[in-house]
Order: sequence, then structure tokens, then C-alpha cells
Amino acid sequence: MTLRAWLVRLGENGQRENVALNEGQAILGWSNLGDLSTCESRTDIAAVVKENYPDAEKATLSNWTGQLWRFLREIREGDLIVCPLKTRQTIAVGRVTGPYRYQGDADPGFRQVRPVEWLRTDIPKNAVEQDLRNSMSSLLTVCALSRFGAPRRIAHLAEKGIDPGPTPDEMAMLEGFATPHELLDGVIANTAGEPIRLTIREFLKRWGVTRRTPASVARIEADLVAKGVTTRPSFTEGWFDNTIELLPVGEEPDSSAQSPSQSLQPDVEDAPDLPAITLQVGVLEAANKGAASVRLEDTISIAHTKMLSGKYSQLAVIDENGTLYGAVSWESIGKASMRQQVLTVSDAVDRTVRSVDHHEDLLSQVSEIYDRGYVFVCDSDKKVIGIITAADLTQQFGHLARPFVLVEEAERRLRRRANEVFTLDELRQAAPRHLAAKVNSADDLMLGAYKYLLAPPSHWERLDWPLDHALFLEILEVVKDVRNELMHFAPDPLDGETLRSVEGFIEMLRIVDPRH
Repeated sequence: MTLRAWLVRLGENGQRENVALNEGQAILGWSNLGDLSTCESRTDIAAVVKENYPDAEKATLSNWTGQLWRFLREIREGDLIVCPLKTRQTIAVGRVTGPYRYQGDADPGFRQVRPVEWLRTDIPKNAVEQDLRNSMSSLLTVCALSRFGAPRRIAHLAEKGIDPGPTPDEMAMLEGFATPHELLDGVIANTAGEPIRLTIREFLKRWGVTRRTPASVARIEADLVAKGVTTRPSFTEGWFDNTIELLPVGEEPDSSAQSPSQSLQPDVEDAPDLPAITLQVGVLEAANKGAASVRLEDTISIAHTKMLSGKYSQLAVIDENGTLYGAVSWESIGKASMRQQVLTVSDAVDRTVRSVDHHEDLLSQVSEIYDRGYVFVCDSDKKVIGIITAADLTQQFGHLARPFVLVEEAERRLRRRANEVFTLDELRQAAPRHLAAKVNSADDLMLGAYKYLLAPPSHWERLDWPLDHALFLEILEVVKDVRNELMHFAPDPLDGETLRSVEGFIEMLRIVDPRH
């Protein structure tokens, strides 16, 4: 069985430490909760937590549910437990010896327990390398310690009292993931200061990704959950250059200290609820860039000047509170001029203008935007935060559709040439074994199969293309990865470098096989 290690805290101020060490237990707080032994799923625990902590934020409830589920079901007999001790300024390491149990006769906050054999309770904190101490800095009461050889090193700590440090292979992992985890450690260390703020684009770069694909979102979510950190608003919403805040969340409900998690706003969403299911209005850059505006009392010449100098066809009209009142456009000015002399914006304002929230489904707004030419994007206070025009829609859908068209052309050109030079048996050999019988031509091959079809030098030579074999296969792998990403929903366009790789691959195929 794989060795596993877990961080379990024994109270914000170490209030459960003496009882835990003396009685051979790991003890959780959550004093409002009763016996959880009948909970068979996370859903069961979530319902109990929500019932007993009805005023807790959504993010906090979900976070607590995850911690309790780990303590009840994921921690196994034989796993290692690490506890940084507040009352002794040392680190304790123990081994779990049995399942969860509820001690109804114990004091509140001491009833949720796992039996533990404490192997060592006197490990100095400076005996632990910095990377492992960083892993122990999570604000969560219960979390897994798995990165950089943590279980192996914690077992050595229990036996020898000193951290042997990561192996060269584990160091390579450390270098690869240091940036995002340094960021999250910074959030935790900054609990008393201003929240760390950065753009979504900068945030994603910490994980080495440029698009919010299902895989990259899942990986980032897992890291956020493991550290007890969330983003406000969700990093999966809005345009790349929108700013988000990183905040710690998930302190125990019995904590006496005020923490940022207690002041989270309703727009904070916990990791399991983050991915947007629909293409939202907020993913458009134009929905977040603001909109030029005028006031009702402004002269029409002010509107003329702003529209001409900014090349705008319409302006938002705002009232004395800064909220959207209507719009003024060349069309509304022209119609008003036919009825009366137009002196101020109020003489030509169009009150029928539509506004949408940035969370709304973008596709449901398409007809309105094309019919009217535009809609304003507003926040919950009806303040204008952007404007979407028909031109913005055309550009966005062009960004989304172009990679599909390019990849499809690449597949069609490869299929055509493969059908010309390879036998059916050769094509079937390139397909996954369970799908080979269903291949009747190159049209039935997935793009990933061409790597295997074209790998043998004898097969490559049959194409008669004056290209470098190894480099071609490298670029083909990039295109295959793009194709796989496009099969899953992601609100973001391909980054420029990746798109150029696909475009270059297509151009190369067009040159070596110029047939349309």
C-alpha cells in the first residue's frame, strides 16, 4: 500500500494538543456537528454541515466538507499524521491506528477523532526543509501532504528526527511547481494584509497555462483546495485581463480570530463550483473595458465630440447616480432632429436600450446584439462596465472558430495523403487496438494516430514530402494537443504562439501538397 501523509491541526491556538497527545488521538473541532459515521458520501457531509452552519459562506461550507470527508474516509489506517504544535513549538508525527469515531461524552470541539499512535512529538521545526514547511503552512485543518516526497520524508522524520530533503527527481518536481505554490504560500502568509491581486492572465501563467481548459482548471482548483485559498471573483470568469483577489478560506468554525474567510463576499465561489458551464458575456474583452458615456444634461455637441473622436456609434447615458439611463446614438439623434431641435442629450436619449449582466449566457444575447447593434454590460448596481457590439461578437466567434477550421483542414489533408499511400492494414495498425477493426480508411483515424502511422521512416518516405521527419512529428504533436483541447469547452482563444504553430503547420501542408 502506498505510504500517505496528512497535515492535521489541533486547534488554532493548540487547544486540542495536550488531549490529543495524551490520549493518542487526532481531534477536529466543528463543535456544532454530531456523529458523522453514518455519512457515506461528501454529499451527506455537505448536507449536515450546511444544516449546522447555515450562516457560513458557500466557499467555506464546501471547504469544510472536503476537510471532514478526508478525516472520515480518505485517511486510512497506517497513514502518517503531522501536527505542527503551537504549545510546544515542535512537530509531532503519528500513525493512524483506526477508523473515525465520535466521542459524545467529550467536551464540545473534542468529539471528532481518529486514533493515532504518536511516534515522535519533539521534532524541531528547523529540522524540516523549507519546501516541506511550506507544504505544512496550509490554513486547512486537514490536508494531504504529497508533493516533493513528503510521505517518505515524514516517515524519516518520525524515525530519525530530521528531514532528509527531496531526492533529485523530487527537486525537479519542486522547480516545476515552485511558482504557483510560492504564490499560494504568500496568500497564507499575508492573512493580515491587503489581498494579493493579479490578472487572470498572470494567475494562469503561474501554472504554466494560457487557457482555462477543463484539465488546467481542475489542476489549479486542486492546488487552491489543498492550500485553503480561493479567488474573488472566480478565476474561471471574465476576460483574461480582469483582476482577481486571492484569499485564504477554510478556517475552523470554532476559530476565535477574525480571518479573511469570515468577510468573504457572496461572489466568492469555492473550487468545486468554479467552472463556467456556458459561454458567458464576461469572457468578451469588450464586456470589461468600460463604455464612453454622457449625462442627460450634457449638450449634444459633447455627445458629437465624443462619438467622432472615439469613433463610437453610440454612448451610454447615465443619470446623477452613475447608473445606466439609456443611450444616445447617431440614429437616435437623427430621429430626434426630425421632431424638434436637439440641444441636450436628454432630447435624443433612447430609453429602450438593453443591458445585460456579465454572468449571463452570451449565446442567448446574440440575436439582440445583431438586431440592435449593441448591448451594454452592467454590474449589479446598473453601473456600465462594458459594451458589446456586433463587431465584438464577430471577432470573438472568429477567434473561437478559427482553430477548429484550421485543425479540420490539417486532418483532411493528412487523410487524403494517407489514403493514397497506405494500405488498410497499415492504417489499422496505427489505430488503438480496440478501434482497429472499425477503421475502413484514413477518414476513421483520430489525429493522434498519425504519429504512429508516420513514425516509421519507410512510411514517412512514401509521403514524398521534402520536410524534416522528426520536426514534422513534433509539430504534429502540438496540433494534436490543440485538437484535443478544442474538443472540450474553454472560453479562451488560443494564445498567439500556439495559433501560429497551427497556422504554420497548415501552410506547410499546403505547400507540399497544394491541391485544394
